[in-house]
Amino acid sequence: NKRGCEVTIYPALTPAEEILAANPDGIMLSNGPGDPKECTSIIKEIKKLYDSDVPIFAICLGHQLMALATGGDTHKMKYGHRGGNHPVKDLATGRVYISSQNHGYVVDAKGLEEKNIAKPAFINVNDGTNEGMAYEGKNIFTVQFHPEACPGPQDSSYLFDRFMDMMGGNK
Repeated sequence: NKRGCEVTIYPALTPAEEILAANPDGIMLSNGPGDPKECTSIIKEIKKLYDSDVPIFAICLGHQLMALATGGDTHKMKYGHRGGNHPVKDLATGRVYISSQNHGYVVDAKGLEEKNIAKPAFINVNDGTNEGMAYEGKNIFTVQFHPEACPGPQDSSYLFDRFMDMMGGNK
């Protein structure tokens, strides 16, 4: 909204066909609680969204669900990441950002990378866990952390600008 987008919010169990019928410029998969593997019906719908050509940006649980929808895996972390002080490294630029995080599951990036589905885009500087994926041949990227939060001077808010560019910029 702050960037001038018209935003439509759909409940989590909305069929992909309904979302795609609205002809969106882009789709954002948001965060949420719980074990991502328990969201089986949502994972099936996300696979349909992945199969479309609509740009997708996924955050936290959305990141995990996209990985599961494309054949990846997740696992429970011993302690999880909580708080507004987690350094994440953008592998494309080498730049490190301070992020806000609140999750207990992590994506196994290796499985997606080996299948040439996605490559790691961000890693956690403290423990090396995956913090984001860039999907091969798709306008899709995902992050584990919360770029919409304000742990510092909005370090990673540029990701929303990247998503807007994927959707065609300011139409």
